[in-house]
Amino acid sequence: MHGLSGRGTQLWSAIIIVIAMFTAAEPAAADKRVALVIGNSIHEHAPLLDEPATDARLLADRLTRLGFTLSGGAAQIDLDRKGFDRALAEFKGRIADADLALIYYAGYGLNLNGTSYLVPVDAAPAKADDLATELRDLGAILRELDGPSGRQNVVILDAFRANPFAARGIAGLAAGLVPVGMPARTVLSFAAQAGTIGQRGPDGHSAFTAALADVLQQPGPRLIDIFNQTNMAVQRATSGAQQPFVMFTLLDGGAQLSPAAAKPASPVASQAPAPPRPAASAVAADARTPGLAVLYDEDVSEPRGKRYSGSVVWRIETVKSAQSGADTAAIRAEIDIPERKLKVSLQLRRNDDPTLPASHVAELTFKPAPEFVGGAISNVPGMLMKTSEQARGTPLAGLAVKITEGSFLVGLSNVEADRARNEELLAGREWFDIPLVYASQRRGILAIGKGPSGDRVFADAFAAWGRSQAAK
Repeated sequence: MHGLSGRGTQLWSAIIIVIAMFTAAEPAAADKRVALVIGNSIHEHAPLLDEPATDARLLADRLTRLGFTLSGGAAQIDLDRKGFDRALAEFKGRIADADLALIYYAGYGLNLNGTSYLVPVDAAPAKADDLATELRDLGAILRELDGPSGRQNVVILDAFRANPFAARGIAGLAAGLVPVGMPARTVLSFAAQAGTIGQRGPDGHSAFTAALADVLQQPGPRLIDIFNQTNMAVQRATSGAQQPFVMFTLLDGGAQLSPAAAKPASPVASQAPAPPRPAASAVAADARTPGLAVLYDEDVSEPRGKRYSGSVVWRIETVKSAQSGADTAAIRAEIDIPERKLKVSLQLRRNDDPTLPASHVAELTFKPAPEFVGGAISNVPGMLMKTSEQARGTPLAGLAVKITEGSFLVGLSNVEADRARNEELLAGREWFDIPLVYASQRRGILAIGKGPSGDRVFADAFAAWGRSQAAK
């Protein structure tokens, strides 16, 4: 830890806090707040993590309530290397004129020879030389926060979990993060001490993020108070097994994460109707906007396939349970690729038929026009989930079978470990990949994005399925 003992780190943080509290003048009025929230749970070459995705969504909700704009529009879940880089580039552009910039990361964190790394979901380092390309250097991320002297930066790292690559034998690679150099006016919060593992808290969250989320619900919390109260709550909840710590550079002791108090309105202004809330209306409009669907056709002139854009409309529908006859929720997607004259219907529902060894069932119905270039769809090998249109997909564990001409059923594995991973992929990743084999024996890939509408539909459907399961 750069020569700092745990006691020395805490003492140094305390000294800086005291200095900041006595040198601060008036509370900072942060007019523009931007947050990048990342939760990496489902890794392609490392054990699945339960908490980061749910932790990121919880923090995104808390920060939105505190007036933050979320970079990317929502919590960024299961980012691969390219996704990580895109998210950071977008965030950097958004904070150019911000008063308060915040990064929250939950997932794996590693360190080697004093350098700390965050772990994308597709990382697979085989040797120490791979770390620079496979992982993301925390110090380099912090350097992106260098900017206007008036901006306050906050970085929160819940990344103290066992080394997922220990079996690869990379000498010196250790779990957790260590202190690194920081830009001016920055708060750097670590969920635990280096060399220790974070504890699980209530309701599927980590102990640290659960405590932080509780503190953020308090009115007008100052940065100093937020992390003091969070750290004390974590130590109490874990009986001292987990001890978070904080590093500061120059800090306004009155700085808050909540919006600055509004100025008192004049008597005339107070009689005027409240202005509209554009952020909320924009979200509502996004939720009604069709998502993006893309068909990639095999083409000798295009190594990655020829791309045809289309749309997908998501909704929840009520269907009858085959087992009980009761109403149950199902997810419906209507996909249209106009240029290729192909329409597709997708229905996803929980399976409650004990004779079918599947946790969920996806039914795909293809409706190609007579002039469709492939003639018909002869095979659907399976389904995959991915973080973005260009990312590599992770297969859902299951079996696809042809029912009738143009109709296929994909049953997802009901084995406990497969079911948990499938549900994480379905709920957490933004895109479906559906490989196709045409009657002409050419191949294609249908990529379907959720978008804001799909995100809402999946959240509502999983909530309904959870309630149904709990009622049994």
